[in-house]
Amino acid sequence: MATSPSANPTPITPPRVPMIDARTGLIDRAWYQFFLSLYRASEAAISDQDLGPPTQDLSGDFSNLYDQAQLASMSDQAAVLQPKIDALQQELQTLPRQELGTMAALQQANLPWVTFDTTPEHVPTSIGTVAWDGGTTLGIQMTANVLQPVGEAQYFYIKADSTITKGQLVMFTGAVGASGVIKCAPATGITDGQYLMGIAAEDIAANGFGLITSVGHVRGWNTTGTPVGETWVDGDILYYNPSIAGGLTKTQPTAPNVKATIAVVVNAAPAGSGDVFVRVSTGSVLGGTDSNVQFGTLAADDLIQYNGTIWENVPASTVIAGAGGAPVTKTADFTVAVGETWLINNKSGSSCTVTLPTASSYTGRVLHFQNYQAQTLVSASSNVVPLAGGSATTAILEAVAGANATLVSDGTNWIMTQYDSNNSLELE
Repeated sequence: MATSPSANPTPITPPRVPMIDARTGLIDRAWYQFFLSLYRASEAAISDQDLGPPTQDLSGDFSNLYDQAQLASMSDQAAVLQPKIDALQQELQTLPRQELGTMAALQQANLPWVTFDTTPEHVPTSIGTVAWDGGTTLGIQMTANVLQPVGEAQYFYIKADSTITKGQLVMFTGAVGASGVIKCAPATGITDGQYLMGIAAEDIAANGFGLITSVGHVRGWNTTGTPVGETWVDGDILYYNPSIAGGLTKTQPTAPNVKATIAVVVNAAPAGSGDVFVRVSTGSVLGGTDSNVQFGTLAADDLIQYNGTIWENVPASTVIAGAGGAPVTKTADFTVAVGETWLINNKSGSSCTVTLPTASSYTGRVLHFQNYQAQTLVSASSNVVPLAGGSATTAILEAVAGANATLVSDGTNWIMTQYDSNNSLELE
């Protein structure tokens, strides 16, 4: 007996469902199921009327046509759908694979994040290992002896020109060439602090390779100062030691030695416990890095002069000859001040005493004196050599108005090079 069409009720699609799917541009699947159900119901009704079975089952064709139309539409919509597909694929890739357990995420090409165990146990010391360093950052095992705290230290990878010991100050000596590796050795005999690189983070054999710390801690070496004959304490500033190859000192060097600040003592302790924090400041040389200073060959007693564009070194004579300023009048005993060259004695009633600059500090300086009063002008010390030569005395000007004299420092005394008593007869 045939089944009544009412035995398979047709589902009615709610009106709120649009007939065309906005994502695919095809008929919505719910409506498709509705029409397919109608088709099958009509087929069943025809069968009930003994019209015989349909010569062909069109339901499969209808379904195939729907799928083909859907594929064609998807091809047309590929450009629109591809970004969404990529995003979904990436999301699926980051889902843990059950067979890998908690390490599944690490097998992905696009890793969203990683949380490290901040209290790890049994961290291997193999080169390339990354783990929390027990402080505030990750640690990377750079070499067998050096663990780099990420973001808290900086190193140079170098080839040793000679044996380098952990804790030694190291200087640049050259380059290996195409390999891109620089060469270094224990710092000694330098005249330019820019050659200083940092402190050795590990022992490096001659012609071997290793790391030099330019910023960061160097731990596990003797920081008591004993190896260089000093006693260091926590907080001491350490400088380049010009007396010991690769050495440091807590005493700032004096010129002409390089004055370079290298590190501070964090923990003054024997080998195994000592710790310094490195931050190299190479110091400077006058005219070495200043963009507005350019020196030529320097000579003793040179002076620095601004030529309108830069500062340069010039012979003292070229500066002194054009110097002097305005004349200065004195009405009492006086001391020659810096920058005074032309001096007038206008003290009345008694001799005037002048304190001259120390001759040894002003080699080549010129002073001019003149009387407005008929009073003598004398030096406070016996450091004036008369015009005719001889032993130094105190006399400068006689008690004659208009008398004048020129004195020049020879580094020991003031030499009188000119004198006019204002009562001499000059013939032409």
